[in-house]
Amino acid sequence: MNEFVVRGNQGFIRFELIEVFGFPKDTSHNGGYDAKAIVEIKSGKYYVQGDLWFTTGEVFEFYDQLKRCNSELKGEATFWSSEANLKIDIKFNNLGQIIIQGYFKEQSGKDNELQFEMDSDQSFIPSTLEELKEFVSYYGDMKGVRNN
Repeated sequence: MNEFVVRGNQGFIRFELIEVFGFPKDTSHNGGYDAKAIVEIKSGKYYVQGDLWFTTGEVFEFYDQLKRCNSELKGEATFWSSEANLKIDIKFNNLGQIIIQGYFKEQSGKDNELQFEMDSDQSFIPSTLEELKEFVSYYGDMKGVRNN
């Protein structure tokens, strides 16, 4: 529940949760709880690691989209952090092939960024969905944990 990984043929995007603020009582206006993580991105020979601020509600929405795309083997799932410094698009085609692309900026207002693209396929998705399911079952949906 403290990390999840999106995997591709030539790399990965790994989220390691550092802190969740206000859990379980004080939710964020962006949905879920405000969170801080370390994100690692390896795409081919390129690698970056940095701090990432997002909400657990954004992870819930990403999980929901990814689960739907995986079951239909089509569509697009997007994770976009509220600070706008990380965007991940996972695009499915009907042959089970997947393209993972996006960018990471150390600071959203600066032009210094890593743009990445990785090939993948549906065989990589179940482990990501399982990790996201565990994360979402602990931190809840856009409204956070409902039974506090």
